[in-house]
Amino acid sequence: MEKSRSKTIVNAGYLFILINFLLAVFNLLVGFLSNSLAIASDAIHSLTDSVSGFLIIISEKLANHKKLKNHRVKIERITTIVIALIIIAVGVEIIIASIKNIITPEEVDYSIPTIIVVIASVATKYLLARYLKTTGKAIKSNVLIASGAETLNDTWISVAVLVSALIYVIFKVDISSYISLAISLVIVKVGLEFIFPHLTHHHHHHLEQNPDHDHCGKNN
Repeated sequence: MEKSRSKTIVNAGYLFILINFLLAVFNLLVGFLSNSLAIASDAIHSLTDSVSGFLIIISEKLANHKKLKNHRVKIERITTIVIALIIIAVGVEIIIASIKNIITPEEVDYSIPTIIVVIASVATKYLLARYLKTTGKAIKSNVLIASGAETLNDTWISVAVLVSALIYVIFKVDISSYISLAISLVIVKVGLEFIFPHLTHHHHHHLEQNPDHDHCGKNN
C-alpha cells in the first residue's frame, strides 16, 4: 500500500513537470508572437511551477528513505512551505511586472491562434489542478494537495489573461495589467495561508494535519 502511494505521488510529480514545461513552451512562443507580457509572464510562471514538481518527487524519495521514513509529515510540511514561498515569490514578481506595464504600457497584438492557446492553457491547468487535489486527498498527500491548489491559482492567472485578451480584441482596451495585479495579490495571500494556516479557515488549513491520522480527510 505504501509503495503504491509513493509511486502515485512520484508519477504525479513527473506529470506536473511535463505539463508545465509544455505549457511554458507554447505560451512563450505565443507571447513572443503577440508581444504580450501577460502571456509571456504566464509562461515563465509555468516554468517556475516545474520546481514544485521536482519538490514533490524529492520529498517523496526522502520520505521513503529508511532513516527518514518516520519524518514523512515533517518533510511534507517543509516541502509545502517551500511551495508556498514559490507562490509568494511569483505573486510578487507579477505585482512588479503589472505595475511597470501600467506605468509604461506596451502594444499588444492578440490573434485567434493566441486566444485558442490561452483557452487550451486554462483548460489544461484546471484539469491538472483537479487531478492533483483529488489524488492528494485520496492518498492523503499534503504535498499533492498543495500543488493542486497552486495549479488552480495558475488557472486563474490564465483566465485573467484570456479575459483581458478578449476585451482587447472586442473593445481595443488593454486591462491585462490591472487584472494581473489583482490576481497576483490573491496569489500572495494564498501563499501566506499555506505558511500561516491559522490566518484563515480556508481549505488549506488541513495541511497542518498528519496525512496518516484517522481524521485527516474529515475537513475536505
